Amino acid sequence: MVDTRTQSVSRAGLAAPRFADEDLYRLAEKHGTPYFLIDEATLRKKVSEMEQGFSEYKGVFRVAYSVKANFNPSVIRTFASEGILFDLTAANELVFVLKSGGSAENVMYTSITETAEEYEKIVRMGVRKIVVASYNGLLNLTEAATKAGVVVKAMIRVNPEVHVHAELRGSMGHGKFGLQFNGGSQDSAFYVLKKLLNTPGLEFEGFHFHLGSQIEDPACYADAIEKLEAFILGARRQLGPFTVNTLDIGGGLPVPYGKKVPTPKDLGGKIVEQLNSLVESIGDRFTLVAESGRFLSAESTVLVSRVVNIKSFGEAKYIYVDAGYHVLIDSALLRHEYPVEVVPGGKPSPQKVALVGRLCDPLDVFPISSRSKLGGAEVGKLVVFREVGAYSLVMNMPFHSQPRPPVLMRTSQGGYAVARKGQDAEKLFADEGGDCLSN
Repeated sequence: MVDTRTQSVSRAGLAAPRFADEDLYRLAEKHGTPYFLIDEATLRKKVSEMEQGFSEYKGVFRVAYSVKANFNPSVIRTFASEGILFDLTAANELVFVLKSGGSAENVMYTSITETAEEYEKIVRMGVRKIVVASYNGLLNLTEAATKAGVVVKAMIRVNPEVHVHAELRGSMGHGKFGLQFNGGSQDSAFYVLKKLLNTPGLEFEGFHFHLGSQIEDPACYADAIEKLEAFILGARRQLGPFTVNTLDIGGGLPVPYGKKVPTPKDLGGKIVEQLNSLVESIGDRFTLVAESGRFLSAESTVLVSRVVNIKSFGEAKYIYVDAGYHVLIDSALLRHEYPVEVVPGGKPSPQKVALVGRLCDPLDVFPISSRSKLGGAEVGKLVVFREVGAYSLVMNMPFHSQPRPPVLMRTSQGGYAVARKGQDAEKLFADEGGDCLSN
């Protein structure tokens, strides 16, 4: 029997949540399968790990949670109680944050489309720290601030155009995000900074960049910070003095999934050395912000499914579960190797094992991590997918008319609560427009 307390795993001494077998089966009987299960204590531990990883920074360090990774209100409420910042990219995310106990004062807003209507809405809702990434975006933000009669602290998102070895890259030449430092057009960081410094209603706050996801080598941060330093010093020579109050270095801290990865202390310590050097060079002890959605939420959550069939096909053994990639979309899109365990486990099968879902799609085959333990699989047993708390839960889709599964949370006090009710076929039918048939 597995202890109900959070236990250590072999990743540089860090911890991942474990749940007693009897609790998993009891919850399965009560709520059905599949279901997601979040561990509140792990969410809080991840915040602490990030803070410790950047503890050597000479100024103020703030953790920011990228809400896009998991906007379940119970997750947001937990992070709000930790007093951290929230990184948002959509006005609806702001609604979730405010209704879940967060405050607009702790929001950093980075729009992708940067429309005037969007800016007007979030400014009315109290957001005052906003990142711009285009000249038109700056004009729209100016209009929104003027209409509201408020002063907005504006940051500039830059694209350092450095090489990033990562699962998803956010910094590349001619990429979707950010501004080139000196692109020779109005959509360059220099031009936007020049305009921003002379725009009533806006105050220049600092810079933002995001290099990618699942970054294991800190060299890309060093390159980006070096380029930013050169840009700041050069811009001051041409535009006169300005103060950098905040620097947001984005996310990228890796989650292990199927392998060992550097810890926040491993990466943060090396990044902080370069940031402390930047402080000395530009003379501004800026507030340092590091965003993370995946790192803060992924390891907190498991998906519990049930074995519903087993089939031998030649030398292979196929284990069918009642989940599918409709609830773990990254398994199909990015071939994420989530660690998977049969509960209770048994001896490894002498056959080659394939773990497959309930969807009528050849892509509905789960990649198996080296950390997976599929021995002892039998019809009726549970299968637990670990580290699924980022993106999977919020990217559920109703393929094959599959309702959204329930989301449960183990609280810090050890009890279990419903964090999102499960959807049934009747509710899905109505949501898909079934009620419109009678109109």
